[in-house]
Amino acid sequence: MSLENEKDIEARVLDIWRDLDEDRKQHILGRLGQIHDGMEAKVSGVDCAVAGGEFARGLEYLKALDGRDGFATTAEHLPSRVEPDGEILGVGKWELLDPGWLKALEQWLLHLDHRAEFCEQPVHLRIPDHVHFAIAGDWGTGPWRDQAPSVKVGEQMAKLNCDFTIHLGDVYYAGTEHEEEDNLIQTWPEGRDGEFTLNSNHEMYSGAIPYFEEALKQRFTLQQGCSYFALENSDWLIIGLDTAYFAAADDLYLKGHLNRGQITWLQSLPKSKRIIVLSHHQGLELNGESHGSAYAQVVEGLGRAPDYWYWGHLHNAVVYAAQQGFHGRCVGHGAIPYGRARVLDGNERVDWYETGFADDPDIPLRVKNGFVHVELDGADINEQLIGEDGDVRWQSLVPEEHYDGE
Repeated sequence: MSLENEKDIEARVLDIWRDLDEDRKQHILGRLGQIHDGMEAKVSGVDCAVAGGEFARGLEYLKALDGRDGFATTAEHLPSRVEPDGEILGVGKWELLDPGWLKALEQWLLHLDHRAEFCEQPVHLRIPDHVHFAIAGDWGTGPWRDQAPSVKVGEQMAKLNCDFTIHLGDVYYAGTEHEEEDNLIQTWPEGRDGEFTLNSNHEMYSGAIPYFEEALKQRFTLQQGCSYFALENSDWLIIGLDTAYFAAADDLYLKGHLNRGQITWLQSLPKSKRIIVLSHHQGLELNGESHGSAYAQVVEGLGRAPDYWYWGHLHNAVVYAAQQGFHGRCVGHGAIPYGRARVLDGNERVDWYETGFADDPDIPLRVKNGFVHVELDGADINEQLIGEDGDVRWQSLVPEEHYDGE
């Protein structure tokens, strides 16, 4: 972000801030101050988990309005480093202290009480019994440089010529109209029979208005304006959910949540087939030790855990060990630069996670971005985690006779 552009956004944030009542200001400063203080501790060398760390620098701006000093001057001279969860702490593009995240703060403040109308008419489409999907999460960075990770990943997805391509959400910085157009609508790789895209926390920062009004109407038309959907064949039911729209705005939409309408809809779907869930928010926390915030709601709707669940939100690629027939897959590594997640080292809940360096001269800490290729052939499923250069990073074939589900 240019200095001029940053100053423009700061001025707009000030205008928005002045219009908020004092109770709202204090609530925002209190909740988001937790993020600021956690990131301040990170900068000083303390290993701690900070959800929503991208907001820390923008929040420092609000803290300054409240008379508190911050850490931005120190952070400007901080060498980039990889945090235990794989996030890169630094001021470079897409890193946790990238000044560009101020755009997310601006849009979040602007749309706290203003968002798109939610559609509750999900499509339920029949798909072939033999079908291929290319699925990527957190891909919407756009072609921000030559050979940007999103460009490389998109090219590899296109080479597979899959039946469907699916984006698990997040168009950066804040899902604005311009970002939806340039970073998703015009650049997303086509599927032979169509494409789908899910709602996300970053798109909710703009009230999901460009997501519903631009992305779903211009490009992802199979969804007919709805942010959740079902695909079905003889053996499989594939469910795409909107875990973002009804998440808490005051908590930056960070924790996935379903409304009662989606849960009731899940209850109405056939349960006799193998089930795949797709969402932006996670089914498991990064270390696999606990479930994501929407997990219990999905189980309530389905009457059981899904067989497979693919999610983004966490910028990493992780294959989790099966848990009583539940196979969790984090594929939030579509484009955002990230590093080796030390918290996953030796974790018995994890079968595989990405540790291969991307050999990126501009971001030497970065490991490979990529996507997942899923082939359904009858009741069989073949999964491949594919890197940005086209190499198969992990794969698994589960024959029908090994399936013990209902």
